[in-house]
Amino acid sequence: MAKHYAWKLGEPLPVLGAHSLAKHAVFARYTERYINILSPMPQQTGLNLTLVDGFCGGGAYRFNNEVVAGSPLLLLQAVQAAEAEQAAARRGGFRVNSDFYFVDRNAHHTAYLREELAKSPFAPEIDRSIRVWTGDFEARVGDIVSSIKAKGPGHRALFFLDQYGWSAVSFEVIRRIFAELANPEVLITFSVDNLIDYLTDQTAKMRGGQAIELDPGLGEALADLRTERRQRQVIQGFLYRHILERTGADFYTPFFIHSPESHRSYWLLHLSKHARARDEMARLHWSLSNTFVHPGKSGFNALGYDPSLDVNQLPLEFNFGSDARTDSLNAAVNQLPKMIRDDSAGQGEAISLRSLFEANCNETPLTLELVSDALVRLRDEYREIDIFDAHGKPRPRATHLSPRDLVRARNQRTFLKSFGQS
Repeated sequence: MAKHYAWKLGEPLPVLGAHSLAKHAVFARYTERYINILSPMPQQTGLNLTLVDGFCGGGAYRFNNEVVAGSPLLLLQAVQAAEAEQAAARRGGFRVNSDFYFVDRNAHHTAYLREELAKSPFAPEIDRSIRVWTGDFEARVGDIVSSIKAKGPGHRALFFLDQYGWSAVSFEVIRRIFAELANPEVLITFSVDNLIDYLTDQTAKMRGGQAIELDPGLGEALADLRTERRQRQVIQGFLYRHILERTGADFYTPFFIHSPESHRSYWLLHLSKHARARDEMARLHWSLSNTFVHPGKSGFNALGYDPSLDVNQLPLEFNFGSDARTDSLNAAVNQLPKMIRDDSAGQGEAISLRSLFEANCNETPLTLELVSDALVRLRDEYREIDIFDAHGKPRPRATHLSPRDLVRARNQRTFLKSFGQS
């Protein structure tokens, strides 16, 4: 994210960093998971889907002296692979009715991408299901949204907005996507380190600051901070509230990607309307533990910055791995009993695992599976809760919980008292 990649026919390919290679793998693997999750029924023979790459580039890079595919080709391959997997499992076959929109403002980039596509197995679909457009993504988003609506009421769409910097995509445009479409998901990169370097008390008045609707007070708050880590902590807390308020997304998954080449970091934000989508993205990050960092602690309430606290409080970063899994489970076991009581409509009432997770998942690296494991421990080891199925039948020995299962706190509070809580 520290520099723009550039493509031009007849010139050498740009060199891709390892962190960007991992990011592109997230795009492709999430696309495959998305299709598989939305195609659970054997009788289902198709799925309507639109994929948008708003900063597509030239479609190829050089990595370790080899040519590797860029995000447009990876997305095409991911849809093809998922389609083949689903078709193999059905007698009647399966087809992803897919449309691809690859947009870049640089004409040299789109010309290079067209050349790469023409050499690929996807060449027959150029200017049919594959559209390569030169121009600003924001100028074309209206046409894209209209085409998605024309495909039917499902509005299944994935937007990959791998922007340079932090203000090429305005929050107003993201709000429009979520307001007009029933089921969009947005994956957007956000160069936090670049914003930290650029941010002053005047940034909110400039074009970039207006695009992301910055509060002028943020620049003033940063003046009192001394280190980049403190600045990052303030920004993560600001974005925690700001993104939810300004983008129209109900659920989001924020993670840092570190670039060892440039020593810079940027956000990878996944925005959606559904907790299931958020959970799948978090699961994917756990599987790529060497690349991603969650900007917070383990457990719930892991994000955010409280300006009322001492600015010398330690900022924490959460690295995915075996120790992190243990820490996350321990933190959840500690936090969940009080959360269950607070989230219950009344003393002793049961709430569903789904409701408990959806109410708190935006602030945690925990997945639904990890929360389920913590609840089982609370039942078996600490006897803090009881678990029931959706019809109220006890599940005293179940180890794999359904999102519909119900949890209820017991009257005794032996576990919480052992931690000195009331």
